[in-house]
Amino acid sequence: MKRKTLALILTLTLILTLACSLGSLTGGGEDTESQEESQAQSEGRCGDGVCDGPENPQNCPEDCQADADPKEDAETEEKSSQESRQVRGDYSILYHIVEHSVTSNEMGGTKCYMFNFQKFLDGGYVQTDGSGNQILDLKDFPTSHVTSKKYTNFYYISSPNDPVMSMQGFSMFNWDVEDQTLWRSEFTNNTPTEVAGSTGKEFPGGLTTSPENQYVVYVITNRMGGEGGQMGGFMQGNINPFSSDSKLTIMAAGGGGKTPALSGSYNRQLFTSFSDFSADGENFFTIARDGESFKFVKITLASGETADFSKVYPGFDWASVNWDEFFPRRDDFAYASFVISPDEKRLIAYKNVFTSNLENPCYSESTHKVWVFNLETNTLERIENRTGYVSDAAWKADSTQFALAIAGNCGCYPDYLDARIDILDKDGQNSSTIVNEPKSKITNLGWSPDGEIIVYDIYGTDFVGRLKRVNVQNQTVTEIINTQTLGYEVNMSQPITLHFVDWVLE
Repeated sequence: MKRKTLALILTLTLILTLACSLGSLTGGGEDTESQEESQAQSEGRCGDGVCDGPENPQNCPEDCQADADPKEDAETEEKSSQESRQVRGDYSILYHIVEHSVTSNEMGGTKCYMFNFQKFLDGGYVQTDGSGNQILDLKDFPTSHVTSKKYTNFYYISSPNDPVMSMQGFSMFNWDVEDQTLWRSEFTNNTPTEVAGSTGKEFPGGLTTSPENQYVVYVITNRMGGEGGQMGGFMQGNINPFSSDSKLTIMAAGGGGKTPALSGSYNRQLFTSFSDFSADGENFFTIARDGESFKFVKITLASGETADFSKVYPGFDWASVNWDEFFPRRDDFAYASFVISPDEKRLIAYKNVFTSNLENPCYSESTHKVWVFNLETNTLERIENRTGYVSDAAWKADSTQFALAIAGNCGCYPDYLDARIDILDKDGQNSSTIVNEPKSKITNLGWSPDGEIIVYDIYGTDFVGRLKRVNVQNQTVTEIINTQTLGYEVNMSQPITLHFVDWVLE
């Protein structure tokens, strides 16, 4: 019986770690509140009774309401809304609606409540001020976010088969579900057209679109199992950087053929870890398998030609990169993520570190590391032991700064730890916190094309999913839309949240 209990605790600990490390992809991460961490951040955060730092009447009413001038607040909000419409006029927000499940398990005398990603629902499209909301009704069961960069076509992957599976009493998403198809639809006429379907064990397993939808880049991968309630595709396919079972396909959105790339040297985890476009939309950056190791590559989208970073940036010592730091070979599923700056002069990486405790299987202490590859000076900076774990990162369009969405420690619902957004300069220094969200989790964020605001999604212990925006200069936070305004009632067993996906050019 003790062995069985230990195995269940280890399984739960593994699932918690996976949920946190896959948060940016699935929205299934969990956070646990730490009193010590809360005290360390008590200066300039909601709940400390002082209206200072990033606090304001919009995101910290309990601290700032007494000092607020209602007339001044209304004028400020109206001005902010007008600025939002003016400076971002040609861009709107693409989002995805996501369903979760809340389950509980008794582990070692402790009852753990799990807030898990369950499945994707429909997509949506909205102005930054919350107006013009449009629901995008997706075909069958979506297995990816809806994706687009321009108000012409949007793309997504779905299957007629329900991808939700059960594993040891937990509801899990089967990324290897059969009959997955990549679809294209128009925003104004939501009639899906097949782009790529499944053939045998091969199927489309991830996609992204380049600026202005010039190209669609998607992964063709192989089904690796997952029958009978086993981890199967969840463990082997979606989060295994060491497989070589996939290839990229490049399709010009304006017509033409499909160009393969990285055949036999790619997988879905590498696509998840690094899939960026150049600012002009002509090139794609990712990581490929290189024998038993890895390499950064740049792909010319018009031709499919692939060049190693050793040729693109010959001054940097790429042979010295310790890939085991980014993709550990055992006992660590929190793989690194990479984002290249728009000017292509910096490459940042971040990796989360989760420290589990078998005495409390509902909790994992979280920190993260940040690396900055300076491709101008050919140097590498490393910043360790930053508090919390990163769920997403985004560069400012002028490449001077990047933002990190950070949650506290990983653990079981509802013991969240405060989420925050940090901004760092291009070399990873001069960190400042512009948003504090008590008892909440931020999953995705995106810097507006003009650099004025950051939009992010968030949910908390009220089971309501929200999209918000923060003015980077004055740190004013404004809600854009939430699941209740979309008509979803609060459901404590199957909560609905929103995921920010991208900025879309009108």
